[in-house]
Amino acid sequence: MGDSFTRGIVGEGARFIAVDATAVADQTRQLHDLARDAIQLAAEGVVASVFLAAHIKGEERITLQIQVSKPECAFMCDVDAKGGIRARFTPEIAVLPPMGRIEGMMLVAKSLPGQEPYRGVTEIKAEKLESALGRHLGESAQVDAILRLGAEIDKSGTVLRAGGVLIERLPTPGVREVEAAAEFAVRFDPIRAQPISRILADLQAGAVEGAEVEVLEERELGWRCSCGQERVEAVLASLPAEELEAMIEEDGGAEVVCHFCNIAYQVGADRLGQLIAL
Repeated sequence: MGDSFTRGIVGEGARFIAVDATAVADQTRQLHDLARDAIQLAAEGVVASVFLAAHIKGEERITLQIQVSKPECAFMCDVDAKGGIRARFTPEIAVLPPMGRIEGMMLVAKSLPGQEPYRGVTEIKAEKLESALGRHLGESAQVDAILRLGAEIDKSGTVLRAGGVLIERLPTPGVREVEAAAEFAVRFDPIRAQPISRILADLQAGAVEGAEVEVLEERELGWRCSCGQERVEAVLASLPAEELEAMIEEDGGAEVVCHFCNIAYQVGADRLGQLIAL
């Protein structure tokens, strides 16, 4: 089974969102030649980005940027409404503090072509990314919820599993809120201590902590970068003519490398001359 985003009902009084982004996380690791701790944070960042994109549609896009001061590193990920993902992490090596507690800022931007992006910022306060994401998501939803986010990596650095689950309690007619909240906690709190691989396996098998799972929506996730020769040339064409002329004189052309997928695009002197003439 490939990477996926799944939404549904679990039990009689809760809904869930599950994310399996293992392949995309491992591709991020390979493309950016990441070391172990960097792999961990990048993989969790990819999963967090998909959670943030859970409700986008059409041409909307979510961009998650994480600027970490301890350790000093940066992550960026784009997710579109069709499940396309691209991510980057710098530098290749980042040593996480004990228990993976990082400090920094998390910037989330929701964009639609032709419109001003909506942006939200959440401080990361010496905590795991799971905790910071939970606070960000919880700012607009006063409900009982359990969020799990994580990645499992083998000794070679390969991402064995990168995923997570968000379970939220639904209002229960005829039941007092205190009682419903207590029942929700008793049933689902055990997953807080379970590995991500087990949680996802239980969901796929159709039951979590004895509660049956009903899938309402499922879509594939995959690496999808928006770079390309045409886009590269469009960017070059927007530069002043003197800059393009300098590229011809000094380098005999131009090379543009995508920051996400590391593909190098070549634009020769003749083509640069055509772009100048446009």
